[in-house]
Amino acid sequence: MQSFYRVVYLRAWQILKSNWRLGFFGLFVATLGLTGDFDAIVNLQSSDIVSTNLISWLNIFKNVTNVNLNWTMLPNIFLFIGILILMAIVLVLAIASQGALINASNQANSKKTLGTSSLFDDLEIGVDKFWPLLSLNLLNKLVGFVFVAGVIVPIVYLLSLTQTNNAMDIIIKIILFFVIVPFTVIISFITRYGYSYIILKKQSTPRALANAWTLFRFNWILSLENALTMLLFTVVYTMALIAASAFLITPFLILGYLVSNVSALGFLILMVVGSICFIALLISAISFFGAYYTIVWTETFLHLTSKKTSLSKIHRLAARHLPRLVE
Repeated sequence: MQSFYRVVYLRAWQILKSNWRLGFFGLFVATLGLTGDFDAIVNLQSSDIVSTNLISWLNIFKNVTNVNLNWTMLPNIFLFIGILILMAIVLVLAIASQGALINASNQANSKKTLGTSSLFDDLEIGVDKFWPLLSLNLLNKLVGFVFVAGVIVPIVYLLSLTQTNNAMDIIIKIILFFVIVPFTVIISFITRYGYSYIILKKQSTPRALANAWTLFRFNWILSLENALTMLLFTVVYTMALIAASAFLITPFLILGYLVSNVSALGFLILMVVGSICFIALLISAISFFGAYYTIVWTETFLHLTSKKTSLSKIHRLAARHLPRLVE
């Protein structure tokens, strides 16, 4: 039996390698916060575009009644509104790009190639399903925000103030790490599969959530393995990006230091060129990562919903070394 990861990850790479234009969507999808499966464990802050927009609008409604508006504040008000409009545009592009990448991955599987469709054709598919996709993204972020900011952080703070290690503290810790955190992670998986049900199966949001829960329930070990594998890939990819950035910037810094003693203009040109190269590398890396991450999870969904047998690495290792456990 061929390895699940060999099939899914290589297929995702082949799709992206043959269609570099998908990196355009990856750049916007990356703003959604791709490593959200374990944010409740490793990160207590929300930095994705959905959470940022949500928090920004909540802050507006909270502070608008406390502000005394006058004509002198008009330029700042217009600037603030312009920033919010820009963030809303990025949000729409991010959600639409998510749908476009899911659909593109499915097309690559059914037609072996994406054909001659343009970026606007792919983006239109995501725009058509914008509200269902946004509702799942909001559900994922709201659950994470409510449990992390409203439950986990206060509990951790209260436990840090207590000096005794009594039975109640132990019970709270058990509830925290074995009930609340897994729940937020499960919601992340369900919404992730729900995106594909909405785009590929044309299902409504409630039905997509129900089917996504069923899919996760029967494949929870493989889902967790895949999330951990992608988390490891993210760490390795980040380290490689840091190394590549250092390799790219170092020559410019050395040359800039040498040229600065001769020509200030030459130093400025080198710094500008170096900055442009670094920005280009960063944008390219983020675009690739966003597209690849989404395609991997779409390929995972397609593999799990197909008639192919999908066994986790743990199951295959157990079948090889401890066959009686999997009989």
